[in-house]
Amino acid sequence: MKEFMDTILFNHSALQAVVVIFLIIVVGLLLGRLKVKGISLGVTFVFFCGIIAGHFGLGIDPAMLSFAQNFGLVIFVYALGLQVGPGFFNSFRKGGLELNALAVGVVLLGTLFALGLTLCTRGVPA
Repeated sequence: MKEFMDTILFNHSALQAVVVIFLIIVVGLLLGRLKVKGISLGVTFVFFCGIIAGHFGLGIDPAMLSFAQNFGLVIFVYALGLQVGPGFFNSFRKGGLELNALAVGVVLLGTLFALGLTLCTRGVPA
């Protein structure tokens, strides 16, 4: 049994990567449910479990790690879009267009200010 666990947890393979990632997620979600004085970390505890697992030498194949990072980012952006998307278009009806125009104006003003400072201070020693 020990040899099997060593193979599953420490020999780099696709299966090992999936097992390690899901173990970290499961442990993190379970510990995230614990409340101390009415406060729980929730899903955030998954990140702490990943940090602790890495500290104790539990790692995965770099190619699988890259895939997991990219896949996780895609799933995160998709879930965020599902949650925020409908409200985003509704906000345009309630002054959102003015607020977005103001934001674009601030970015443009900052860009022009930075370009102006660059032109004014060109050749001036630091």
